[in-house]
Amino acid sequence: MAEPVVGAVMTRSPVSVRPDAPFKQVACALFAADVGAVPVVSGGMPVGLITELDVLANLEFHGGLDPIPVLGGGAARRRRRKARAVTAAELMTSPPPTISAGASVSAAARRLVAATVPALCVVDDQRWLTGLLTRRDLLAAYRRSDDEIAAEVRVVVDLDRSRPTRESADLSVEVCGGIVELGGTLVYRSQVEHAAVATSRVAGVVAVRNNLTYDIDDMMVTGF
Repeated sequence: MAEPVVGAVMTRSPVSVRPDAPFKQVACALFAADVGAVPVVSGGMPVGLITELDVLANLEFHGGLDPIPVLGGGAARRRRRKARAVTAAELMTSPPPTISAGASVSAAARRLVAATVPALCVVDDQRWLTGLLTRRDLLAAYRRSDDEIAAEVRVVVDLDRSRPTRESADLSVEVCGGIVELGGTLVYRSQVEHAAVATSRVAGVVAVRNNLTYDIDDMMVTGF
């Protein structure tokens, strides 16, 4: 079983607004969505993204009437411009950050760790909006039970059947708080390495303690 993809964890049918939506409608949409960002959609395609910070600029600068702080810099100037916005089109960041539903969650996480990217618009091959991915969506993986994780780990480790393996009784999987401990003996070293890598990609795994041993060091010749 491969690493989970964006389409499996994203928020489907996300709350969205049109470019001509008035300011208060955008603020209410953000409140209703409870995800920190809403996509701006035109013709089924995302054309922008509005975050809570975009809306809060109105409060910070009282509708753009307050001056920019002396040491505010470029970021403060951009927020002050947003403070004058009265429609979604004026509030949004365009183009919006997008990702495909088939992308891996690790690829999505690498983008979402950036402070400036609170959410990703999930699009299909025609660039139509199919969902929204937030940091909270990714965090949901850690709600999986240890039993669920252990069952999937056994499956992904068992998939390496390209060469003979020992009986499954020689493989033990223990999970506590998302930390997986692998024990037992496999035939080849490459299978031991594969087991650790495959396990690390199971949703909800926090860490892998690979205590597996092997009979034959096949990587001595082929590498890994």
